[in-house]
Amino acid sequence: MKNGKSPRRFSLGLKLNLLVVCMILLVTGGLVTITYQVQARRISEEYYKKAEEAAATGASLVSGDVFQFFRELTVSDEYKKVRQQAIDAQAEKILENWLARQVGALLDQEYFAQLEKDREEGTITEEELRYASAWYDYYHLVGILEFIQESEEVTYAYLQYVENGVTYNIADPEMGLLDVGTVEEPIPEFAQYKGNERIPATIYKSRFGWLCTACEPIYSDITGEAVGQLCIDIDMNVVMRERRAFLLNSLFLVLMLTIISILISIFLIRWIAVRPLQKLAKATCGFQGFDEGRKRYEMKDVIDVDIRSNDEINDLYQEIRGMQTRMVKFTDDLAHYTAEKARLNTELGLASEIQAAMLKETFPAFPDRSEFDLFALMDPARQVGGDFYDFFLIDENHLGLIIADVSGKGVPAALYMMSSVILLRNQARSGGTPAEIFAEVNKQLCDEEDVKMFVTAWMGILDLQTGNMACANAGHEFPVIGPAGEDYTLLKDKHNFVLGGMENAQYSNYQIRLNPGDVLLVYTDGVPEASNPDKAFYGTDRLIQALNAVQDRTPETILKELRADVDRFVDGAEQFDDITMLCLKYNGPADPQPAEI
Repeated sequence: MKNGKSPRRFSLGLKLNLLVVCMILLVTGGLVTITYQVQARRISEEYYKKAEEAAATGASLVSGDVFQFFRELTVSDEYKKVRQQAIDAQAEKILENWLARQVGALLDQEYFAQLEKDREEGTITEEELRYASAWYDYYHLVGILEFIQESEEVTYAYLQYVENGVTYNIADPEMGLLDVGTVEEPIPEFAQYKGNERIPATIYKSRFGWLCTACEPIYSDITGEAVGQLCIDIDMNVVMRERRAFLLNSLFLVLMLTIISILISIFLIRWIAVRPLQKLAKATCGFQGFDEGRKRYEMKDVIDVDIRSNDEINDLYQEIRGMQTRMVKFTDDLAHYTAEKARLNTELGLASEIQAAMLKETFPAFPDRSEFDLFALMDPARQVGGDFYDFFLIDENHLGLIIADVSGKGVPAALYMMSSVILLRNQARSGGTPAEIFAEVNKQLCDEEDVKMFVTAWMGILDLQTGNMACANAGHEFPVIGPAGEDYTLLKDKHNFVLGGMENAQYSNYQIRLNPGDVLLVYTDGVPEASNPDKAFYGTDRLIQALNAVQDRTPETILKELRADVDRFVDGAEQFDDITMLCLKYNGPADPQPAEI
């Protein structure tokens, strides 16, 4: 595209018209070709048949005895001598007079001699004598040939005979008497035929032109053997003229029909397809909207075109109209959705702030207490999460630790988490062991019958003077213990049922002894179940390896190094679950207890 102008293109109407014209020309061309081939073959076969039938008719009219008599006469030495004199003098009359003095095929010699005597005496005329002579035999044969030529409408008709592979002329109206007995030009197409046998219609070229020849044998009335042939020639130029005439007539007729068909097709294509599509395209291009500075589409922008055809174009019109109607509705919904999304984002931001406020994120959390160090972090998979941790001093000598994971994600899980945090905190401050606290909180959560969520949780209450910790596990991950100077290991504690999953569930405590320098790590399932692009899980084995690789055993360093290792493993893959960790290092009692006496 140059200078802002659209590239030139062919219109749909032009393309359809060109397609229809090409198809019509292709079909008509094929039909003309096929029709011409069929008709040309029919015309040729008709002429071939005419040649064969004319030859058969002519042969049936020729007397075999007359033919044989005249044939034997023309091979006599006297005939050849007289014929040569006639040729030298170029006087056919010399040969006619000689034939007129020879007895005819239908009379014997004695009777013919009596007729000659009668002519001398004046009883019969010279002309009457000729009709009894061989002269009459020749012109009788020629008369048959002329009759065949006129009645059958053939080009040539002639008599010949074959002897020792050589063809001799006997009678030919086109050549005259001087050519009787001449040798015919050999025709290669007839070389396969022997003697005076039948020759079907055969096309060839010779000095006489492009011919179609058929020959029929003439049989002797006495012996029944073939003594000669009556041959018919048809000029193939006549056949081709008729074929060309048929082709020209067909082409003229087809051309007229083609022109009419093309004009009708152009009109119908324009009326049926192009005009409705043009109207539809014009109306569609006029669809107003954002590009004109308006905030959204309106119903007045939807196209309204008079499409009367009940076909695919009408279906397209209805679909476009429906699409534009849906677009108008969509823009309205989009405006509402945008406002609602803004409101939800505001509320989610507020919920995230509330959730963050509920999680203690200021460390060190108890700067005036030297018995322990702790650190915690949470990375929600969404704007708000369903994991939580908590730590608080129950009294001067007891520290409570909680970590939990709500089933589900997003806002519902976050709301359920907040409710669970409040219940656990309140119940813990009321006193009791972790098992008793879990039992009471589970009862309260199960009272909410419409809530289809549960909580996995771990809780420990550490005696800061002795290092003894009472713990309970409600379906949560195994804790990790790192004794001072030793490797980290999983503490495969006893799991009880989750909170909020079943009313009257029983929970039990177990004890952990922490010595000064020991480290305790608790976490949610987002850590071992973190996955990389190959869908492999991080797992607890890698977790233990990563912990053992950390030299500095301060809780903050441990959690940050562990979080960095998880990030390296996932390698940019999407986080599907909240990641929450809580780490405690026990330093021992602040004031050593006096020894017992």
